[in-house]
Amino acid sequence: MEYQTHSVVFSGDIDAQGLPALTTLAANAELLVFHAVVLDPPGSPAILYTLHTPPAAIGTLAGRCRVHALLLSHLSPAVESATAAVTASIRKHYTGPVTFAADGMHWHP
Repeated sequence: MEYQTHSVVFSGDIDAQGLPALTTLAANAELLVFHAVVLDPPGSPAILYTLHTPPAAIGTLAGRCRVHALLLSHLSPAVESATAAVTASIRKHYTGPVTFAADGMHWHP
């Protein structure tokens, strides 16, 4: 989505097979909004990885796409209780700003 001079890409629930298409869409986006539901394997139930992307893969994609900022949304309780570990995993491949969404928050470039 583009608004004036800003580009925002929303991931929704996405598995490993959808990441190549998202990589194309998110290239150089100002903001990438990514669902953060699972921890890196084996931290979450195996079935959840068929629908969701773990933090390490989120960081790899964000770094590869050179997104300017990453906003993690649709947070699961597991992710909310492990924000430091999730951030550390993402930071292995992405050095830009990482924010965890909260109800009612506003994002400003």
